[in-house]
Amino acid sequence: MILITPKRVLQCLCMKQRRVVAKDRYLKLLKAVSDFNKAHGWDPLPSDIAKSVVIEAAELLEKYQWDETDRERQGLPNFKNKEELGEEIADVFWYLVTLCNKEEIDLLHVLKDKLHKNELKYPKRKFKGKHNQEFYIAQKRKYRQNRKKK
Repeated sequence: MILITPKRVLQCLCMKQRRVVAKDRYLKLLKAVSDFNKAHGWDPLPSDIAKSVVIEAAELLEKYQWDETDRERQGLPNFKNKEELGEEIADVFWYLVTLCNKEEIDLLHVLKDKLHKNELKYPKRKFKGKHNQEFYIAQKRKYRQNRKKK
């Protein structure tokens, strides 16, 4: 049983306010990307945008290539590359936002939907806060078998 105290109400209101502000900032950011693309006459085909997502993701991965600090720091980026890393992440996000706009996909909606599907597909009880390789392999096998049936 949750007690509804003035403090709890205030906490809930603050949490809701932060979500509203975050969503508002997100929507403004999406509009800024769209406005920039329009102002610069950038209207590529969805297939070209999808290719760009992959290319930019490869550039992001390149930031970790042959970096000895990954082994020393357990995969964390080297601080000298943080700005470059952020730029590559922004590029990937930019193309994803652009592709969603082009295909009229609500990124927040599909992300929430995918989260729900993943929660059903990968139940917490199978993981208990730890990676469960056997479960993942079994899920992949089941997925492949279902694809073959179609």
